Amino acid sequence: SFQDMLENLFSPLFEATLYPDDNPEIAEVLKHIVGFDSVDDEGSAESPCSCSRPSTWREESNPAYAWQLYYLWANIEVLNRLRISKGLNTFSFRPHAGETGDVMHLAATYMLCKSINHGIKLHDQVALQYLYYLDQVGLSICPLSNNFLFRKIASNPFPKLFKRGLNVTLSTDDPLLFHMSDDALLEEYSVARATFDLSMTDISEIARNSVLQSDFEMDWKKKWLGDDFIKGINYCDELKTHVPLIRSKYRSEHLAMEQMLVSLISAGKGKSVLREMMRQFSIAREAQIDILLNHSLEVPQDL
Repeated sequence: SFQDMLENLFSPLFEATLYPDDNPEIAEVLKHIVGFDSVDDEGSAESPCSCSRPSTWREESNPAYAWQLYYLWANIEVLNRLRISKGLNTFSFRPHAGETGDVMHLAATYMLCKSINHGIKLHDQVALQYLYYLDQVGLSICPLSNNFLFRKIASNPFPKLFKRGLNVTLSTDDPLLFHMSDDALLEEYSVARATFDLSMTDISEIARNSVLQSDFEMDWKKKWLGDDFIKGINYCDELKTHVPLIRSKYRSEHLAMEQMLVSLISAGKGKSVLREMMRQFSIAREAQIDILLNHSLEVPQDL
C-alpha cells in the first residue's frame, strides 16, 4: 500500500531522530540533508484526488499527485517538529511540480511548500501565478532540462516570470543527462543569459534569489547577502549581491503595493480605493500635461 511506502521512507528517519545512538549512520547523514524532493511523471494518467487513506491505496495506478504531496508534506512536518524539539536541523519540501501535466499540481504545492522545482506551467494559469508572486514561493527552473523534455527553450516562460517579479532562480535538473560541461550550473546561467537577453543585474538578482531560496546556514547566507538580509531584499548588501538598490526597491515596492491592494479588496474597500487611485492618476496626468504646455511656450518656435 501507499502507507508501506511512507513507512519505508520515514520510519528510519523518525527512529534515527528519537534514538540516534542506535542509528548512528542515519543520524549523521540527516545532519547533512536540507530538503526532500518528490519526482513523478506528472504527465502520466492519475486517479482523481480522493479522501482515501494511504493504508487503503493498493491500486496499480498512481494516486493523484496532489494527494501524494500532502502525505509526504505531513510526514516531513511532523518529523521537523520532532527535530526542533531536540535541537536538530530540519528539512524543507521542494517537490517537482508544474513541469508538465495538470496545472493544479501547482495549487497543492502553493499550499504546502515555500519553494518548488520547475513551475513553468504557471504560464498557463494566471491566477496561480499571481498567488505565487504575492507569497514569493520560490521557483527553481531548469531551462536546459525543459528544452530536452517538455518545452523548447525559446518558448520557456522563465524570462516572463522573472520580469513579473516572481521568485525565480536557475538550477540543474539532471546534470549527467542534459549538460555538456563539468559545471552544469554555470552552463544554465550562460545559456539563459544568451537566450533570454539577461543583463548582469538580472543574472545577479537570479543568483541572489537562489541563495534566499536555499537552506544554507544563516552564517553562509550572511556571507553572501549581508548581515541584514533577513529584514528584506532592500537590506541585502549591494557590494556582495551586485544587485543595485534601485532594482531591489522596485521589486519590493511593487510587491508591497500588490499585497496592500489585495488586503483592501478582501476587506471590502476595493472599489473605493480603485476610484481614488484613478482620480489621483488623473490629477497627476493633468499636472504633467500642464507642465509640458507651460514650458513649451517658452521655447522659441524656430528651434
